[in-house]
Amino acid sequence: MKKALVMVGTWGSALAISLFLHQWGSLHPEPLSAPLQLVLLLVSAPALGLGLWLLIPGKRESVDCEQESL
Repeated sequence: MKKALVMVGTWGSALAISLFLHQWGSLHPEPLSAPLQLVLLLVSAPALGLGLWLLIPGKRESVDCEQESL
């Protein structure tokens, strides 16, 4: 049940953000000019964050968890 709630929340928030950006783009059709540093941060931050999460030892899912049977 918790996985379904997380999935619905993730997809729902992505849909809400997408609809907001579509509406905003319709109201402001001129090209958006962003500083290069901001663009680089928005492009590279998710990859760097995920890389750090994978490389830094810490509390993650246990490797020896039970396998679900079909």
